[in-house]
Amino acid sequence: MKAGIRNSKNEKNRVMQNSKSSAVLISSKKLMFLVLFALFFVSVIVSKSSFAAETMSSGAGSAFQNANSQKAKSGNTDSAALNSLTLKMNKISKELNELKAKQKSSNSYFSNIQLLGTLIGSYTYNLAKPNGYNGNYGDNWQSDGFAVNNADITLRRSPGTNSNPYGVGFHISLDFGQNIQFYKAYYGNLSYFTQSMQDRTPYDVRQAYININLPVGSGLDVHIGKEKEQLGFENFNPIRNWNDTYSLLDDAEPATLTGIFLTYNFVPQLTSTLGIANTDNAAVPIDNLPVIELNESYAPVSVLTFNGGFIYGANSYFVANNSLYQDNLNKSFYSYIDAQYSPDNDWSFVADYEVGLGGGINSGVLSSNGVSPSEVVYPALIQTSDSTYDKSHFSGAAVYIHHQKNYSIGMFGETLRETLALDPNGMWEATSTPGVSNTYLDTTLTFAYQPSAALFKSTQFRLEFEHQSDNHHVYAGLTENHSVQNTVNFMVLYSF
Repeated sequence: MKAGIRNSKNEKNRVMQNSKSSAVLISSKKLMFLVLFALFFVSVIVSKSSFAAETMSSGAGSAFQNANSQKAKSGNTDSAALNSLTLKMNKISKELNELKAKQKSSNSYFSNIQLLGTLIGSYTYNLAKPNGYNGNYGDNWQSDGFAVNNADITLRRSPGTNSNPYGVGFHISLDFGQNIQFYKAYYGNLSYFTQSMQDRTPYDVRQAYININLPVGSGLDVHIGKEKEQLGFENFNPIRNWNDTYSLLDDAEPATLTGIFLTYNFVPQLTSTLGIANTDNAAVPIDNLPVIELNESYAPVSVLTFNGGFIYGANSYFVANNSLYQDNLNKSFYSYIDAQYSPDNDWSFVADYEVGLGGGINSGVLSSNGVSPSEVVYPALIQTSDSTYDKSHFSGAAVYIHHQKNYSIGMFGETLRETLALDPNGMWEATSTPGVSNTYLDTTLTFAYQPSAALFKSTQFRLEFEHQSDNHHVYAGLTENHSVQNTVNFMVLYSF
């Protein structure tokens, strides 16, 4: 029992020792585990610190530095953009100031004055070889030779500015050449009746008027002064016409008026001009009744335009005893109507009809001035009614077909003009017989070329062939008069 107990005790002791040694062993393991855990923890911390340090130095730090670098770069970029924007704003501000100054300058009165001009010369050859001049010709009256048809210098200013269309402008045109010699033959000029055409003064102020645009309705345009614009389709300045020569109807159109002219658009398509004026009178005081002129221009569509008008009141004159007398009793009348159709930029078609009635000389004016019909130098008096001498009546029609086309080498143009004119009293052509009816026909073909080269951009060259005929021998020839006249004309036109 004791042995058994002792053995039990020993076993217990052994167990307890084993337990103690196990406990010691466990404690050792725990200590070792703690040490290892501590080492692991330290290594992890160190490792993390090392990783963080490396990351800071290589990864995260680099990213931060990049962020700072980007921020720095962004700052530099923003600064550069700001500087660039500032420069641009300064440039824009400068340009705006220059624009304002330019606009202010452009709105100044004298900066808007324009200097324009034309120079037109030609050579005409008449195949009939007349010993005098070309019949039914104005500024190409020389039968075989060169001519300065027109040298025009115009100074003008529009009445308004870019910002305000209303105001006061002016227009002055000084003309030289044979053109003005022909149209200087206004009513009342003694030289018109006594001098040959080639002896007339070769210069004149063709136009001189003040232009006022008033804020009345759509705008009332007022001209006050001297106007020398033709009625009918053709223009005074040849550079605005398609042909070198003028229509047969052109000889009878009133030329010079001085007065006031009002232009107004009652509707956008209709332009109306009313003039109250006197014909220039160089020999005697201007005591005739005012001349009334009315012109209408109507464009129902963009490709079609109608023009028409009349003038009434111009007096008749006669020359006797080297003096000029005017007849205030009989008035002249002239009217026209034309239509222009332009379906495109290349083609234009025009039909023009004109009619005129010369007042003639009243027999009472002769008797009141103590002048007998035989003493009258101009015109040759023909009794056309019981109380009137030289009552001219004429009418006519003209048709134009015009074509032009732009090519790489320049613009080419062709114009065909057909004219019929009736002069039942023989008062028109100087070589016609007063009182004998005349029927004139005229066919004119004109070729034009304007080079595209910069040197000739304002120059046009024209070659024209004209055939005229009459039912009587009215065209002067070298040995005898002819019923036919053929001419060739070469013209150079320059504008600036």
